[in-house]
This record gives sequence, structure tokens and C-alpha cells, in this order.
Amino acid sequence: MSELARRYAAACFDLGMDRARFVRAIRLIGDTPPLRRVLEDPTVDRMEKERVLERLDVLKEDARLLNFYRLLARKNRMALLPEIAEAFHTLELEARNTAACRMRCVHIPDGAQLDGLRKRLCALHHRDAVELEIETDSGLLGGFVLEIDGFTYDYSVRGQLRDMERQLQERRMI
Repeated sequence: MSELARRYAAACFDLGMDRARFVRAIRLIGDTPPLRRVLEDPTVDRMEKERVLERLDVLKEDARLLNFYRLLARKNRMALLPEIAEAFHTLELEARNTAACRMRCVHIPDGAQLDGLRKRLCALHHRDAVELEIETDSGLLGGFVLEIDGFTYDYSVRGQLRDMERQLQERRMI
């Protein structure tokens, strides 16, 4: 994520922008390829881009949000929107002392297991809460991998097999 995206996100966060509207506008633009192409095209006149933005209902609801999008259009930085959204989300998590955790697993654990995992991660990382993003990955063979606050915890069968292979290779070298 670029420093420029972080600065834009910080400005929006500091202004108290409504996250729901902010994300709805980003999704609308991202999910509408013709709209996105027009707004990201440097050859399209900035006034035309602003007229397009002014017609979007989600931006009519908040003058600050409309002005933010106008600024991005004027500076030809609309392509930064996904990065800005990610940085904005990170700032929200930090404000709530919440960590984002990516979990890859073969089978999604039940609610009680996930609650226990969240509690353990909160204790390990001194957080009030953990937001889990779960994806299935049959290549792990079993177990799970967690990525949180720059740490990776690999409790997968594939990871254990890789560790065993490494240990065997190290012993051969001795």
C-alpha cells in the first residue's frame, strides 16, 4: 500500500467520514467498469469527471465525500481507491485496538473454536478484538495458517511436513 493512499485514508478518517458511504462509493465505482474507466482515464476532462461524480446518489448524501472524490478525480488518483479503502479500514481497526487476521484452513472451524482462537490471539497480541478473514485452502492438507500483525503461525500439515523435510536436510549436511 502506498504512502499516498495512507495519507488520503488518514485525511478521510480524521474528518470522520462515514465508512458505509465511503465503501459503498468505492464498490459502486469498482463494480461498474465503464464508470471506473471514465474516472481513471487521464484523457477525460476533469470537469466531466466531476459532473459524473455529482450524479452518483451515494456521493450526494455527503458533501465532504463528494469533495474527496472530486479531489481524486482532479489529481487523476481514482485508481488509488482500493488502497485508500484498505488503509481506511486499517485505521478503523487501530482505533478500536483490533487486529486483522487472515486465516487459511482446509475446513472452517465452528463458532466455539473461532471464539477460542480470537481470545488466544487477543491475549498474544494485546488486542481488544480480532477480525478474522477466513479462506479455505485444501493445499494445507489439514490444520491452519494465521497471519496477524506481521506474524505467521503455521499449524498446517503441509507446514509440518516442510519443517520435517528441512530438519532432515539439515541432518544430512552434518
